[in-house]
Amino acid sequence: MIEKVNRFANIWHDYIINEINVDSDDIVGLIERISIDGLGEVDAKIDSGNGAYNVLHGSVVSKRGKNVIIKTIDDKKLKKEKVDEIVIHIGSGNKELRPVVLFDIELGDEKYEDVPFSIADRSENEYPVLIGKEFLSQIDKLIDVDKNYEQD
Repeated sequence: MIEKVNRFANIWHDYIINEINVDSDDIVGLIERISIDGLGEVDAKIDSGNGAYNVLHGSVVSKRGKNVIIKTIDDKKLKKEKVDEIVIHIGSGNKELRPVVLFDIELGDEKYEDVPFSIADRSENEYPVLIGKEFLSQIDKLIDVDKNYEQD
């Protein structure tokens, strides 16, 4: 059965690339390495089920007017302007209020400015960054869930 699934995945992949003429630069894997301004390169999980903002691991250390100081990957502290807040329903009736800040990022050879990220504790997750479907739609990328690091 697994062999049939793998064969179907290969046929589907070839169809997408060859028949629909999707350039390989327009395909991302389930995991991609991105560069975030101020943080450097990090692995990000691509999640088409995430309809909210992209998510960056971190916590708010302090607030000063519209600015927040966040402690994030490798305990780096960054001062960012809070551009929005989002309420996330985390289950069992619990809600979490997350600040949203903007980062310039690179994915493959492409640079994207002012990409919104909510800040949340992702220490229990394997990857410190989650890229959601809204951003993927904006940059017009397809996900190949059988691949990783397609944009390297």
